[in-house]
Parts: sequence; C-alpha cells; structure tokens
Amino acid sequence: MRLLKRILSVLAFVVLAILIVYGVAMLLGKWILYPDFSRQAKKGVLIPDLSKGFTPQGVSYLDGEECTLICGYYPGSEASRIYMVYADGRVKEIPLKRENGDIYTGHAGGLTATDDFVYISNASKLFVLRTEDLVKAASGDYVSFVGYIPVPCRASFCASDDEYVYVGDYHANGYETDESHRLKTSDGEYQAMVFAYKLDGGQAFGLQTVPSEAFAVRDFVQGFTVCGGKAFMSCSHGFASSNLYSYNLGQPDGTFVQDGREIPLYILDSRKQSGRLRMPHMSEDIEVRGSELLVGFESSAKKMAAGFVPCSLKNVMVLPLI
Repeated sequence: MRLLKRILSVLAFVVLAILIVYGVAMLLGKWILYPDFSRQAKKGVLIPDLSKGFTPQGVSYLDGEECTLICGYYPGSEASRIYMVYADGRVKEIPLKRENGDIYTGHAGGLTATDDFVYISNASKLFVLRTEDLVKAASGDYVSFVGYIPVPCRASFCASDDEYVYVGDYHANGYETDESHRLKTSDGEYQAMVFAYKLDGGQAFGLQTVPSEAFAVRDFVQGFTVCGGKAFMSCSHGFASSNLYSYNLGQPDGTFVQDGREIPLYILDSRKQSGRLRMPHMSEDIEVRGSELLVGFESSAKKMAAGFVPCSLKNVMVLPLI
C-alpha cells in the first residue's frame, strides 16, 4: 500500500510539473515570441468541433447576418462543411454536396462570401453556393454547390472585397505551381500567383469568368485579401511561426498574359512590403471585416496534435489592419 501511495505521489508530481512547464511555455510563447500579436489580437468566434476531427481552412463573414463562416474538412469520407457562427452564439453546421448530389469531401481550402454567392476554393476551382441557400438551411441540412468556376492556379485560398474575388496558389516544396507562375523579382524567384476576378451581377455565378488582375506572391501563402490600396497575406508552413504581411499596391509593375489577354501584374516583394506581424503557427485564410482582419488558424485541429503544442489557437483571431 505504501509503495502504491509513493507511485501515485510521484505520478501526481510529474503531472503537476508537466502542467507548470506547459503553462510557462504558453506564457513565454505568447508574450516573448509573439508580443505584438498578443497585444493587438482579440479572440473572435470559437472554431466548432475541433475535437471531433474538423480541420478549419477558410474564414469569411456575412454582414447582413452578423455571422462568421468557417469552412474545412473531416477525415475519410465525411462531408466537408461550413459552420455559421452567429454573434448571439448560435452555430449552424452545413455539410456540403456536389451539384450531382454526391457528398463533397474536398479540402475546402478558402472561403469568401458576397450578398448573392459563397465561394469555396480547392483543386483549381471556385465552387459556388447560393448565399440564400446557406441562410435558409437548418443546422445539419446539406447544401449543394450550384456550379464552379475553373481558375488558373491551385486555388488554395480566396477572399473578396467590393470589386473582386481573389484566388491563389500555395507554393512550397512538394506543392509545385504552374511554370508560368514563376517570376523573377527583387527578392529572387516567386513561384505563386493570385488572380482577381471582377464581381459581375450579370454573370451566372456573380463573377466574370476570366481574371482582371494578377499578383506575384511569396511562398507559403495561406490567405490573401485587399483593402484600402493594400494587400495582406497570411503565410505559414507546418509548426513554424506564421507571418502576416502587408503591401502597398501602388501602380502595376507590368502585365501578365492569361487566357491570351494581358492583365495588370503587381509584384508583391520587399519593395512594396509595408508591414510584418509574427503570429503563432498554422495561420490560414483571412478576410476583412469592416476595419479589422479575421485570421483563421488550424493549429488546434485534432489532425494537428489537437492544440497541444504551445500557442495553438482555438478561435478565429481579429486584428487591426496593419
């Protein structure tokens, strides 16, 4: 009996020591590694169902509904979905289907919403949903895509403003992009592109079907958007620290040939960089909400060590536009 008590005492001490070390690591990480982020960032909505296997990717906002949208995927054959998290705390869970009625299990990488349509980016496509279908659906109801728009990039992320929907590449070793997307810049070779599609209510899916602008961007971009003459990028790779970059767009740096047309090209390298904010690991999609920036994180997903790594985040974070 005495031996058992000693063993239990030792185990309790070890557990307490682990908790203390973990707590210290959290504090050190928050205020030493990421002091500017910790000072500026506010917690937005809690990301639902992380413990059930949901891996969040895209984030957006429906102004008229006061509702944050979060899309992502589940393991195996379970449907990818959108969570609609309302300001009053209500949560609607919307599993997704393809146009033909098959369950959609794709990566669901980026997400952006307009008054009429919601777009999900993945596999060189912008998948299209009607905003009205999402708003009217009950929690648990499947909602089907009404179509898709093919795009000339990996479609790893997307965002929108009052003029365009932006969709672009994630480039890293093992995630190669089209050879035409490799451009020489003042910082070396950039191998990823973002394309801007003009909003057009006269088109079937609310967008013109050919891009109007192009942006050459760095590696590891997980989210991109434009606001007030600036471009913003969320960049991350594995468990390394994330970064939020801002760029002054200014005038185009040249042209890019896409679909046989020359369109304005912006090269977002160090010449145009205006800010950088170091953030915790695994930042994902971004979207402007008023004068703030929503930033999604996948670091607390079950697939990503379930948030055990210090500084993992369970909320969409809200930052001022830098």
